[in-house]
Order: sequence, then structure tokens, then C-alpha cells
Amino acid sequence: MVDRAGFENLYGSNVIEGSNPSLSAENMKLFPEIVTFRITSRCNNNCKYCYGPPKNLEELNFQNLKKLFNLFHKNGVKAILLTGGDPLVREDFEEILKDLKKHHFKIYLDTSGDLFFKYQNLIPNHIDVIGLPIDFINKSYRNTDNFNNVIKILEFLQKLSKRPIIRIGTVATKENIRDIEKIGKLIVNYPVDIWKIYEFIPQNFNAIKNRSDLEINSEQFNSVTEKIEKDFSKFFKVVISKRKDRTNAYFFVASDGTVFMPVDDGDICREIKIGNVFEKDIIEKWKKLVLGENYIDNAKVTFNYRF
Repeated sequence: MVDRAGFENLYGSNVIEGSNPSLSAENMKLFPEIVTFRITSRCNNNCKYCYGPPKNLEELNFQNLKKLFNLFHKNGVKAILLTGGDPLVREDFEEILKDLKKHHFKIYLDTSGDLFFKYQNLIPNHIDVIGLPIDFINKSYRNTDNFNNVIKILEFLQKLSKRPIIRIGTVATKENIRDIEKIGKLIVNYPVDIWKIYEFIPQNFNAIKNRSDLEINSEQFNSVTEKIEKDFSKFFKVVISKRKDRTNAYFFVASDGTVFMPVDDGDICREIKIGNVFEKDIIEKWKKLVLGENYIDNAKVTFNYRF
């Protein structure tokens, strides 16, 4: 535990009032303990609310990834969230997982699930937390098979004696806000540990293009999710992810090694480029943008459940 003065020394002057961090101060002098890594920009889907990167963004090859993971390990990183795109489209995904586990990182995999069964024997033994999407019942923002694919994964994991923590993610939009309760009633039948409901955020490409079709106001989001939290918290941990809590909240690495920060001005969320992950002063640059309380809260709900 660090005091407020110590936390400001680590993060700079942008700390939100009342911050009470619980992650290791010594390690955070080097790298933050939780890294979110868009390991690829490629994806087999084109979601209506997608805020992912351009799909042709350069990727670090496996040799450079090994150097990066070694850098993370030496500088205090404890857990890595693999996202994209979809990490499972990388041809070297198995090698990536094995190298990450060699460093004893906690690994969170965020995937659509469409390619899960290609790695059904690998994921349960190497992944600590798996994030899967459900935004509707019997359909999906992704493709016509995605909802059924996710259900098949839940059924598969339900039969295992050893499995990852399962987190279902739901983005609340105009198109599904009245049906979110039905999702809760469905997933209570499966071994779900966390249900995370996101407030839609206009960030990048599809999310901005389709904003008028998807965005709901914060009052409606809060009203619906308060009831959801009350009704379903007895079954699993319910995490309500408001857009104001996700600004300036991550150490985000793009597939080409660029470090960036999502910064929300209340209208549009923009990705602010900070530098390259291999730059010696990258952490000092990051500290100037991060909001400590937001970072800590997001890290807790991503990794601290059951750890």
C-alpha cells in the first residue's frame, strides 16, 4: 500500500482525488503490473460497435514478442490481457501462450470465441481468465454462429475440473438494453464467474460511425445496470463498466509496439499515442496521462477476482 504522495510520485499529477491503490508500488516504478496488449489487429468479425484498431496494423513477430515479454517480466509486470482484433487469429498463438507462462504471468484472454475449439486443449491449461461476449440471446453483433459458439464453449468448460475464470462481457446499446436481463437469466445456467456490462463508448471506426444507432444516455445505463446488479450478484460477480471509469485507465500496447491511452472527453474517446514500448522513458510518459484510481479499479475487476 502506498500513501497519496507516493502514488502521485508514481503516476504524476493526474491522480483522481481519493485514490487508494493496492497494487505494488515498487513494481509500478518500472512498469505497471497490468498490461493490456492488442496482440493483433486482425479479426474475423466486423462488429457494429467495434472500437478496435485498423485490421492491417503491423504486428511484432514472435522473436520481438519474446523480447517484450522478457522486458515486462524484468520490470514488474504481473498480468497481461491479450486482446485484439482476436488473439486467436495469430498463427503463433500457442507459442505466445507458452512463452508468457514461462514468465509466470497471469493471462487474460479476450476473444470472440469463434476459434476457441482450435485451442480447446491449450486454453484451459494456460489461461487464467477468459472473456467471451454475449450481447443478445440467439444472435450476435459478430456473426450468425457466434452466440452458439459461445454457448458451446460454456458447455465445454462446464465439464472441466480445471478451467479459467469465465467472464461474460455485454456492451449495452439501444438495440439490447431492454433484453439484458434475459442474458443474465441465461448465463446463470453456466459456470460464469464475472458478468461485465459495458457502457457503449464512441471510440474509433465502427463505434463512431454507428453511434446514433447504439448510444444510450448514462441515466438509462445506470438505471438498468443497478437493477441487474441487484438481481444477479448472488449468482456471480457483476461488474458495471461506465465510460467515465475507463478513460486514462490502461497501459495499452498495440500490435506494433505503440503504447497508447484511451482518453474520453465526454463526447469522443480518442487513442492518444504515447510512444513505443521499448523506449526507455515510456513509463514516465505514461504516468503523465494515467488516472490512478481508474487504472487501479480496472486492474482489480480484470484480474483480482479469485486471485
